[in-house]
Amino acid sequence: MLGLLAILVAAAVVLLVWRPWEAPEAAPSAAPSESAAPSATPEASESPTPTPSGPFTPVGGSDETAEPTEPCAPEQITIVPAVDKPAYAADERVQLSFTIENTGEGACSLNAGTSVQEYEIRAGDDVVHRWSDCAADVQDNVVQLQPGQPQSTVPVEWDRTASSIETCTAERPQVPAGGATYELSVRVGDYASRQSAQFILE
Repeated sequence: MLGLLAILVAAAVVLLVWRPWEAPEAAPSAAPSESAAPSATPEASESPTPTPSGPFTPVGGSDETAEPTEPCAPEQITIVPAVDKPAYAADERVQLSFTIENTGEGACSLNAGTSVQEYEIRAGDDVVHRWSDCAADVQDNVVQLQPGQPQSTVPVEWDRTASSIETCTAERPQVPAGGATYELSVRVGDYASRQSAQFILE
C-alpha cells in the first residue's frame, strides 16, 4: 500500500513540473537584420540628353565660328569622283561619292550642299543617269575649306537605272550590264571634277 502511494506522489510531482496541458511559449522572433531589409528601389537613371547635331554638310563639317572667307576660285578646288568597287555583280548597287580639296594657300568657302551636287554617269558619250533628275530633300550648305584638308562625302546609292525627270515616280529601266563599262563624273555648283571614276557592271 505504501509503495502504491509513493508511486502516485512521484507521478503528481512529474505532472506539476512538466504541465503537458499548457501550450509551449513561442520562441521570440528574431529581429530582422539590416542585410535582410528590402533594398530601396534604385532611382531610374536619367536619359542622356542627345547632343544637338550640326547642320547637314556633305564634306565633313563647317566651322561656323570662323571668320568668313573669300569664295573658292575654280582653280583652287579639286574634286575627285569615287565608287566603292571597280566592278559590281548583278545584284550589287553602286555607291557614288567624291572628295573635295582646297589646293590653294588660304581658306575659302563654297556651297557644297546637295542642292548643287551632280553625279553624272556615262556609257561612252551617252549620259545614262543624273542624280539630280529625281533628287529629294536637297539643301544648300556653305562650308569653309582649309587648304590641304580633303573632305569626302557620304556615299549616294545608284540603283543602276537610267534616269530622267519624267520617270521619278515611275519604274525606271535598268542600264545594260554584262561587263558594260561606265564612268562617274561630279560637279558641285561651278566646280567640276577634271577626271572620272570608271567601273564595270557585271
